[in-house]
Amino acid sequence: MRQAILLFWPSFIIAALATALFFSIFDPQELTLHGAQLFADKLSAYSVFFLIAWGFGALNTSIVLLLEKSARQINGFQPPRVDPDAYPDDPPQLRP
Repeated sequence: MRQAILLFWPSFIIAALATALFFSIFDPQELTLHGAQLFADKLSAYSVFFLIAWGFGALNTSIVLLLEKSARQINGFQPPRVDPDAYPDDPPQLRP
């Protein structure tokens, strides 16, 4: 659950800011593709752009979460446990 919150909450904020910024510059009624209007009403334009921006924000955040992991977490490597009493002839080690 924690990973989902770390993924979707920042991407939601990114999408809200991107939508506000994009539609403060462009009017949804003026968005056309080859002369045809893209959206019938403004609410559908806001919704579609918000969901697309949320998807890109989630992709960006998931890449950041993946790169934040250590090699041990990604590869699942667990070093073998060493028993200090197994080698009595070795000099004593300083333990932190």
